Amino acid sequence: MRVEIERLAYGGSGIARKDGKVYFVKGGLPNDIVDIKVTNDKGKFAEAVIESIVEPSRERVEPPCRVFHICGGCQLQNLSYPAQLREKEGILRETLQRIGGLGDVQTEPIFPSPSEYGYRRRVLLSAWYLSGGWHVGYYREMSRTNVKIDSCPVADGVINKAVSRLSNVLSSIGDPGYPLEKIYLSSDGEKAYITLLPRFKSAPASLGALARHLRRHEETENVSLPGGDEAEFELSLSGLRFVTAPSVFTQSNIPVNEALIGTVLVLAGLKGTETVLDLYSGAGNFSIPLAMSSKRVISVEVNKKSAALAKKSAALNGLNNITFHVAPCEEYLRDEDPDARHPDIVVLDPPREGAKGAVAGIARLSPAKVIYVSCDPATLARDIRMLGDSGYQLKTVKPFDMFPETYHIESVSLLCRT
Repeated sequence: MRVEIERLAYGGSGIARKDGKVYFVKGGLPNDIVDIKVTNDKGKFAEAVIESIVEPSRERVEPPCRVFHICGGCQLQNLSYPAQLREKEGILRETLQRIGGLGDVQTEPIFPSPSEYGYRRRVLLSAWYLSGGWHVGYYREMSRTNVKIDSCPVADGVINKAVSRLSNVLSSIGDPGYPLEKIYLSSDGEKAYITLLPRFKSAPASLGALARHLRRHEETENVSLPGGDEAEFELSLSGLRFVTAPSVFTQSNIPVNEALIGTVLVLAGLKGTETVLDLYSGAGNFSIPLAMSSKRVISVEVNKKSAALAKKSAALNGLNNITFHVAPCEEYLRDEDPDARHPDIVVLDPPREGAKGAVAGIARLSPAKVIYVSCDPATLARDIRMLGDSGYQLKTVKPFDMFPETYHIESVSLLCRT
């Protein structure tokens, strides 16, 4: 069947229409004319793969990665960067209209990443034994099987040097029962920081031996095991100091994260008298900057390690106006902490699942502003609709390209009480 791809869907597939039916075509790019094969017919729509490209889009480019479309990390390396930005803006608008019920929604222009490649400061590697040796890499696309890598075009140079050293060292291990499973790898721009994850809960002595061996090499000298002895390091963001660790989530694109933080601060419009409730606060990515210009910040995060690092960052920056709570945000809001009964602003940065369980609690607190940082347009749209039903009006949405070459879309939305 021959179709023309109209646009991209969230997830990276191309969308085509024929005879009243929608086709999601893996690998299809806007304005491609392709012959396709249906792989999964769902009735009103179908999933398909390309059998041949009849006329390629003018926006097609040559992907630099040898495992592109095998590895599941990137989906858009074969699409020009301006086209990636345009498509992500369109996906966000369409999702807000379709799921959020926002018929006339407009988004601000997307903030582009200064670097299309070499921007990632944090990755998670798999480790496995195959054909007589150990390998490191990522998961294959739509699979839990692995694909070996020697380097990653979207990772920074420090990480790639560490990947190469890890690969060389692990290849010398001949034991298929070795307990290594995953590797957290982070960079501060100058050095790599590595945490080895064992296959079992307690790290065996042999994994400690691997850590000691890796420490002999400059590329992997900062290596540790999870737990209390995990290596910590500092990052500088917008002139502030943050403590983090390889196993703790941090935004991996530093310049885009700084722009994201700056936008949150502008939307907050702090005058130094406000109480800010920061939900899903992580390691303090927003709590620390917000505390610099507000009366106080209440930080709520379920991950103990992240909260502990946020406390250290607050101390490094001389801040004593942040109260830290380690709890699921839904439970915290349900328990009605007296200190958080009347926040002026609520900032939230939930995981991809969104904040469905927290929306009612946020609405009950009735802040003047809600600033929603999202990494998933669909759950954002759902939650905005719920907040709208609770008396909040969407004022602005700005997307950020935190992850070039992938389908992921970061955004910041401002909602105000009507």
